[in-house]
Amino acid sequence: MQNRTWQPPDFFQLNGKFVTLIPLIPERDINALYAASHGSPEKEAVWNYLFYGPFDTPFMMKDWMETNLAGKCDPLTWTVFENSANTPVGIVALLAIAHNHGRAEIGHVWFTPAVHKSKVNTESQFLLLQHLFDRHSYRRVEWKCDSLNHASRTTAARMGFIYEGRFRQHMFVRGKNRDTDWFAMTDKEWPRCKNNFEKWLDSNEKISLMELNNS
Repeated sequence: MQNRTWQPPDFFQLNGKFVTLIPLIPERDINALYAASHGSPEKEAVWNYLFYGPFDTPFMMKDWMETNLAGKCDPLTWTVFENSANTPVGIVALLAIAHNHGRAEIGHVWFTPAVHKSKVNTESQFLLLQHLFDRHSYRRVEWKCDSLNHASRTTAARMGFIYEGRFRQHMFVRGKNRDTDWFAMTDKEWPRCKNNFEKWLDSNEKISLMELNNS
């Protein structure tokens, strides 16, 4: 591994069975993304553990995206299109990209509640992991979340990320302390996790992805 180098992740469309990840274009996606994440307490709950949102108007959300997400080398942000309806249902991103170390983080993840119990979230993360591990031979992918965000913690564990610890008093967000839980998956763990992802995504059986990863 001496003098090993990795390239920054390619930023193009990633195709799945249930979702398609397309590089974010705020002008194209804003109306659908705003409608998917605003208008009811249930929809606006997607912002509870993020550093931003909800937004008063689509224009304000679009302006935030253009300033902080669109056209950046880090983060690289994709709009998630649900294939059955061909409509945006959320976003995902790669950030904290340290290509000289073969490392990146998955973040800025949110989905409209309508797809929370579908395979949308799982396949979206699978496509990003496959992109980093298989296409770019990265060594490590990280997942970080507020320690109070049970859904995100559960998602990380279900997909095979390993819990690495809690950074106490890590941040001060929305006027409150945030302890941050760190998870990661390495290239040594990826082949087994990839097999379980594929088995679960292709199956209609009721066995959970977490059960596969714990078997």
